[in-house]
Amino acid sequence: MEPTEDPQELGISNLPSEPGSYVLVMYLAEPTTIAVGKLGTFEFDAGWYAYAGSALGPGGLAARLAYHQRPDKSFRWHVDYLLVHATLVEIWWAVENKRKECVWASALRAIPGARVPVPNFGASDCRCLAHLIRLKRQPTFANFSRGLSDLGF
Repeated sequence: MEPTEDPQELGISNLPSEPGSYVLVMYLAEPTTIAVGKLGTFEFDAGWYAYAGSALGPGGLAARLAYHQRPDKSFRWHVDYLLVHATLVEIWWAVENKRKECVWASALRAIPGARVPVPNFGASDCRCLAHLIRLKRQPTFANFSRGLSDLGF
């Protein structure tokens, strides 16, 4: 897994077009009510969020992450509804042909103080509790890596 060196300056062209998995670290400045497609309408507390996803389709990570950052997109994934209101702060990613978002969401939930703010968020195609995690403070790549190691990855 590779954390971005300086996420604020990361250009989409720097991301690989291979398939892989990613984590979006976001900050929501104020409490917000958000309608999340067919999932429903939810109250999101201000603070830190991390979302685990995968990009196995055409264009891989570069295409999926560019889509998430476009302001003029149609909403296709749950996280796109949150990204309208939250600031994307970091992107962590790894190139691989296997879906890792379920394991990665588990590693994020293992960070002290983490909780699931909306059941099933981002997890409509698997049996996970959710792929979106609310955190008490900004998550670090080191904490995330420790969570993966504790899970045996």
